[in-house]
Amino acid sequence: MMKTIVVAALALLFYVTSTAHADDTVRMIGWVSDGHCTIDHMKEGGAACVRKCIAGATHVNPDWKPGGMVLVTEDKKVWKVDNADALWGLESRRVEITATRNDKVGSVKVMKVLSPKK
Repeated sequence: MMKTIVVAALALLFYVTSTAHADDTVRMIGWVSDGHCTIDHMKEGGAACVRKCIAGATHVNPDWKPGGMVLVTEDKKVWKVDNADALWGLESRRVEITATRNDKVGSVKVMKVLSPKK
Protein backbone atom coordinates (compact mmCIF):
# COMPACT_ATOMS: atom_id res chain seq x y z
CA MET A 1 0.00 0.00 0.00
CA MET A 2 2.76 2.45 0.97
CA LYS A 3 4.64 1.67 -2.24
CA THR A 4 1.54 2.50 -4.30
CA ILE A 5 1.13 5.86 -2.52
CA VAL A 6 4.79 6.76 -3.07
CA VAL A 7 4.61 5.85 -6.77
CA ALA A 8 1.40 7.87 -7.19
CA ALA A 9 2.93 10.86 -5.38
CA LEU A 10 6.04 10.73 -7.58
CA ALA A 11 3.94 10.49 -10.73
CA LEU A 12 1.87 13.49 -9.65
CA LEU A 13 5.02 15.48 -8.80
CA PHE A 14 6.53 14.67 -12.21
CA TYR A 15 3.32 15.72 -13.98
CA VAL A 16 3.08 19.01 -12.09
CA THR A 17 6.72 19.96 -12.71
CA SER A 18 6.62 19.08 -16.41
CA THR A 19 3.37 21.01 -16.90
CA ALA A 20 4.62 24.07 -15.03
CA HIS A 21 7.85 24.10 -17.03
CA ALA A 22 6.01 24.05 -20.35
CA ASP A 23 4.11 27.24 -19.49
CA ASP A 24 7.04 29.24 -18.08
CA THR A 25 7.58 32.65 -19.61
CA VAL A 26 11.17 33.41 -20.55
CA ARG A 27 12.95 36.59 -21.57
CA MET A 28 14.77 36.31 -24.91
CA ILE A 29 16.96 38.62 -26.99
CA GLY A 30 17.47 37.98 -30.68
CA TRP A 31 17.06 39.08 -34.28
CA VAL A 32 13.82 38.83 -36.23
CA SER A 33 14.59 36.94 -39.42
CA ASP A 34 13.10 34.46 -41.86
CA GLY A 35 13.39 30.69 -42.08
CA HIS A 36 15.60 30.83 -45.18
CA CYS A 37 18.26 33.41 -44.31
CA THR A 38 18.18 32.90 -40.50
CA ILE A 39 21.59 34.07 -39.17
CA ASP A 40 22.37 36.17 -42.26
CA HIS A 41 20.00 38.84 -40.92
CA MET A 42 21.65 39.29 -37.51
CA LYS A 43 22.23 42.95 -38.33
CA GLU A 44 20.15 46.06 -39.00
CA GLY A 45 18.86 46.53 -42.53
CA GLY A 46 17.40 44.01 -44.90
CA ALA A 47 13.85 44.25 -43.55
CA ALA A 48 12.38 44.12 -47.06
CA CYS A 49 14.32 40.93 -47.82
CA VAL A 50 13.15 39.33 -44.57
CA ARG A 51 9.51 40.21 -45.31
CA LYS A 52 9.76 38.74 -48.82
CA CYS A 53 11.35 35.54 -47.55
CA ILE A 54 8.75 35.19 -44.78
CA ALA A 55 5.91 35.49 -47.29
CA GLY A 56 7.64 33.73 -50.17
CA ALA A 57 7.81 34.83 -53.78
CA THR A 58 6.63 31.86 -55.80
CA HIS A 59 5.15 34.29 -58.35
CA VAL A 60 8.76 35.28 -59.19
CA ASN A 61 10.42 31.88 -58.78
CA PRO A 62 8.60 28.62 -57.91
CA ASP A 63 11.49 27.64 -55.61
CA TRP A 64 11.04 30.71 -53.35
CA LYS A 65 8.61 29.15 -50.88
CA PRO A 66 7.50 30.98 -47.71
CA GLY A 67 10.16 30.74 -45.00
CA GLY A 68 8.14 31.82 -41.99
CA MET A 69 9.33 34.17 -39.25
CA VAL A 70 12.08 33.11 -36.85
CA LEU A 71 13.91 34.59 -33.90
CA VAL A 72 17.69 34.06 -33.95
CA THR A 73 19.23 34.37 -30.49
CA GLU A 74 22.76 35.65 -29.84
CA ASP A 75 24.06 32.05 -29.70
CA LYS A 76 22.65 31.62 -33.25
CA LYS A 77 19.88 29.26 -32.19
CA VAL A 78 16.90 29.58 -34.54
CA TRP A 79 13.38 29.60 -33.01
CA LYS A 80 10.23 29.47 -35.17
CA VAL A 81 7.82 32.25 -34.14
CA ASP A 82 4.33 30.79 -33.64
CA ASN A 83 2.60 34.19 -33.66
CA ALA A 84 4.51 36.20 -36.27
CA ASP A 85 2.03 39.08 -36.08
CA ALA A 86 3.52 39.98 -32.67
CA LEU A 87 6.86 40.83 -34.34
CA TRP A 88 5.58 42.11 -37.69
CA GLY A 89 7.21 45.47 -38.43
CA LEU A 90 10.39 44.50 -36.55
CA GLU A 91 11.97 42.41 -39.31
CA SER A 92 15.78 42.50 -39.32
CA ARG A 93 15.77 44.19 -35.90
CA ARG A 94 17.25 43.10 -32.57
CA VAL A 95 14.42 42.63 -30.09
CA GLU A 96 13.93 41.70 -26.47
CA ILE A 97 10.77 39.71 -25.77
CA THR A 98 9.02 37.62 -23.19
CA ALA A 99 7.74 34.37 -24.64
CA THR A 100 6.69 30.84 -23.91
CA ARG A 101 9.17 28.45 -25.43
CA ASN A 102 8.61 24.97 -26.80
CA ASP A 103 12.02 23.33 -26.70
CA LYS A 104 10.73 20.10 -28.30
CA VAL A 105 9.86 21.73 -31.62
CA GLY A 106 12.10 24.81 -31.37
CA SER A 107 9.38 27.44 -31.35
CA VAL A 108 8.35 30.47 -29.30
CA LYS A 109 5.08 32.26 -28.74
CA VAL A 110 5.71 35.97 -28.13
CA MET A 111 3.89 37.31 -25.10
CA LYS A 112 5.31 40.85 -25.07
CA VAL A 113 7.87 42.91 -27.00
CA LEU A 114 10.07 44.71 -24.45
CA SER A 115 12.32 46.53 -26.93
CA PRO A 116 12.40 48.06 -29.40
CA LYS A 117 8.91 49.45 -29.25
CA LYS A 118 6.85 49.24 -32.44
